[in-house]
Amino acid sequence: MAEKIKILIVDDIQENRYLLLKTLEWHGYTVKTAGNGVEALEMAQKEMPDVIISDVLMPVMDGFQLCRNVKKDKKLKGIPVIFYSATYSDKESKKLALDLGAAAYILKPIEPGELVRIIEDAVGKQKKEGGKPVKKPLEEKVYMKLYNERLVRKLEKKMLDLERSEKDAKHLNTILATILDVNRMIIKENDLPALLQKTCDRLTGESTYAAAWFGTMKEEGEGFDKLAVSGFGKESSRFRKEMMAGNFVPCVKKAMKAGSGSLVMDRRKDCAACLFKDEHPDGETLVIRSRHADIPSMLLAVSSGSDLSVNGKKKILINGISDSLVTGIYKLKLEGDRRQAKQELEQSYEKLQVTLEGTINALAAATEWRDPYTAGHQQRVAELARAIAEEMNLSEEQIREIHMSALIHDIGKINVPAEILSKPGQLSEFEFKIIQTHPQIGYDILKEIEFPWPIARIVLQHHERMNGSGYPQGLKGKAILLEARIMAVADVVEAMSSHRPYRPALGIDKALEEISQNNGILYDPEVADACLSLFTEKDFKF
Repeated sequence: MAEKIKILIVDDIQENRYLLLKTLEWHGYTVKTAGNGVEALEMAQKEMPDVIISDVLMPVMDGFQLCRNVKKDKKLKGIPVIFYSATYSDKESKKLALDLGAAAYILKPIEPGELVRIIEDAVGKQKKEGGKPVKKPLEEKVYMKLYNERLVRKLEKKMLDLERSEKDAKHLNTILATILDVNRMIIKENDLPALLQKTCDRLTGESTYAAAWFGTMKEEGEGFDKLAVSGFGKESSRFRKEMMAGNFVPCVKKAMKAGSGSLVMDRRKDCAACLFKDEHPDGETLVIRSRHADIPSMLLAVSSGSDLSVNGKKKILINGISDSLVTGIYKLKLEGDRRQAKQELEQSYEKLQVTLEGTINALAAATEWRDPYTAGHQQRVAELARAIAEEMNLSEEQIREIHMSALIHDIGKINVPAEILSKPGQLSEFEFKIIQTHPQIGYDILKEIEFPWPIARIVLQHHERMNGSGYPQGLKGKAILLEARIMAVADVVEAMSSHRPYRPALGIDKALEEISQNNGILYDPEVADACLSLFTEKDFKF
């Protein structure tokens, strides 16, 4: 009976190693695994596998360095190395791998049968060569040049991705501020044309949109009753005149045909027939059609530049502005009746609260897009923090404040590289210091927004500890806001009881043991007692 082929799998992600191990074992191979290149080299010296299958990006030693070291080693150089990656799909990475002497460069996903064929071909070809390397290794100077060039390209890409992510977060933050400003204008402004014009000007100002317009229609398809325009320059008067006369641009015709709701137009592709296509030829236009009670249709449109999209979370937030404007218009139409005007004012305030909560949820979601391992973390912390506040008999306003703050307490992580957030191994001192910047970054993002509560300061202080051992300011005792002290306990309990990239969940019992042992040392005694009571007496569960 032929001896089984021995395979060494190298991947820093345990789930990937396990899946590939089981697949290959099912096909009759003998399989060992390693978590990085250094570990793989040590195992290869002992086990002498027939083939090595390696990921590319790994800590300590990556796949390229591993392949280089295998091909330079007199004992190991005859072992075929097969790269197996989902991330590094560019031609340069494949070329570097093959130049280093790799037998194959496979992109995930791949059918198991095809993977088996590649393995068999690599082993068979190596046996024909008598265990000698199929390809002469690269000279050291050539290797270092190619490897460094690849690192620089990847670093540049990561920097561009981070810059794009930061720009997106800043834009979301600006739209949030716009929503708050619009709601304040709705409460204060009694002149409808002024309200509409101020809103459009605000959207094309700090919100960085190229153009915006808002109109209320006379009757379905019979032109606009009022129309505010911003961002069209010298064409503003002609745009207003054509629209008021019922000579609608393509996006209005499409919105009227679609009914209520929203649509996104690619201006270069969808707006070729528009009279004003030369004003803003690139980017997208979001058109939102809304109604309220007996008021005819209202349309809000915003046009982005070529470097920004109006889709995703931004679309949700702009819908919030449209809804707020609709509410404001309805309020103004009822201003003749003082009682009705007062009721509408209260509705506008309620709308502000709903919009605020929706926006905070959107910012929370934006944070967790970059860190899938902690998806839902902020929501669970918010649930526990609210329950602790209720257990402490705090006011309804404080409870709402704590819940809202907790929903975005990790917003600062949007500035932390995703590789650090999802790193499966132990963080280096430098990486941990980067993680520790997230409360300050969160504060910097939120400090200019006029929330009804000190949310920015709460976010800044949620890693402070009672004995002064926390960060970033090293505050002690009552110098830390009560809301931040509550969030600190909720954050620790949720984090310890949940899975993290670098460890499995420790469980709720271990989390409660931490709170109990450091009650009065790291954590506020009243807050810690309330938290422990929730789990031991009130049967609280996430």
